Amino acid sequence: MTEPLTILVGPTAVGKTAISIPVAQALQAEILNVDSRQLYRHMQIGTAKPALAEQAQVRHHLLDLLAPDQTINAAAFVRAAEQALEDVRNRGKHPLIVAGSGLYLQALLYGLMPAPAAHAPLREVLRVYADRHGTPALHCWLQRLDAEAAADYHAHDRVRIVRALEVIFLTGVPFSTHRHCHRQQGPRYPYVAVGLTRCRPELYARIAARTEAMLAEGWLAEVKDLLSRGYDRSSHPMNSLGYRELLAYLEGQCSWPETVQAIVKATRQLAKRQLTWFRKLPHITWLNLSGLEEPVAVAQILEQVQRTALEPGFMTSHRGHLSSEDVAPQDRV
Repeated sequence: MTEPLTILVGPTAVGKTAISIPVAQALQAEILNVDSRQLYRHMQIGTAKPALAEQAQVRHHLLDLLAPDQTINAAAFVRAAEQALEDVRNRGKHPLIVAGSGLYLQALLYGLMPAPAAHAPLREVLRVYADRHGTPALHCWLQRLDAEAAADYHAHDRVRIVRALEVIFLTGVPFSTHRHCHRQQGPRYPYVAVGLTRCRPELYARIAARTEAMLAEGWLAEVKDLLSRGYDRSSHPMNSLGYRELLAYLEGQCSWPETVQAIVKATRQLAKRQLTWFRKLPHITWLNLSGLEEPVAVAQILEQVQRTALEPGFMTSHRGHLSSEDVAPQDRV
């Protein structure tokens, strides 16, 4: 049997990067970053990409693969991830997957969802509608037809909103129903997954503090540099969290305090969507980092990885919590 993959998931700002370094070192692993925005070059600060010093401690994969004007879909990402997995294992190392993108992680673990191929005429209709009324209007359309699917996507995520609507119109079945059916299938790889979370007030405080730190580090200058390279709103990642708000600031659409608040609010919303997506994936054991010192958290993760991987039939039966201190319903993001 193939050695189980070790996976860390969690919302933005929860502390995945800081935890992943000592976990990878203990496992003699290399890290595969499953994050849709960290694939892009020249976007270091705004995507919270692991710092060069962190990358020097543990080898990282699936970073800086694309220019900001290039596009990628789940199928292409899976091919890149599979190549990275093969590379890591061929060198006798263990892969540690650190995931912030639920869609890409699901595609890697469970394969691509069977669905109709792209339909150019329908996509053109949806594109024109979005151009005239705005991508949020397209998101509202999806919300009326499939509220569950809409909850997983940001109102400006045109690519995924269009795909969800396309599948709904072509099949007459909600996009979320297709996903539920697909998730009933077994995984392509055995895996042990630990989900990292924090109590809501603490996570929100970390989001606000990290936003301020990223701006102080030069996030606005990073956006200006991207513009100087010719990347504008026509480049998909330039419409992602933080970049779109900073572009609006540079265009004079809002003040600096309004911009900062908008980024913080959008980051909170992202964290909610990430947790919603990850909680739907099976076989994830959750660890609340609130009140835990990093060495204790790392030790608990390593213990869980070792114990779970040895459990007979763990891929079909295991789902639980690392401790009784898991997030209470009222504290969930």
